[in-house]
Amino acid sequence: MKQSLTTLLSARLSAVLLGLALAGAAVAAPPGGIGNPPQPQPAGTWQAKVKYLSPHTAPDGRRLTWKYADIVATTQEYCDSQLQSWYSSGNTVVVEYCHFVPIGG
Repeated sequence: MKQSLTTLLSARLSAVLLGLALAGAAVAAPPGGIGNPPQPQPAGTWQAKVKYLSPHTAPDGRRLTWKYADIVATTQEYCDSQLQSWYSSGNTVVVEYCHFVPIGG
C-alpha cells in the first residue's frame, strides 16, 4: 500500500510532537518544587594567623625576627587561598589554620 505525502508528514509531525512532550516531562520540576531551600548559615568570618620572618629592631633596641599576620575572610575558600599565598611566599609558619568564628563568639 502506498502512503500519501500527507499521511507521512502527519506521522512524522506526531512523532516529533510526542518526542518534545516526553522531553519536556523529563526535565520538568517535580511536584512540590526542587529540593529544600538551603539552611541559613550563621553569621561570622573565617580567620587564620601566620607568623612570618621579618627582621627588624624594636623601639627598645631588641632585634626581632618574626611578625604575625591575621587573615580574615568571608568564605573558607578565600581564607584558604590567602593562607596558601602567605605560605608559598616562604619563611612563614601557620599559627592557626582557617576556622569559622561566629559573630559574638
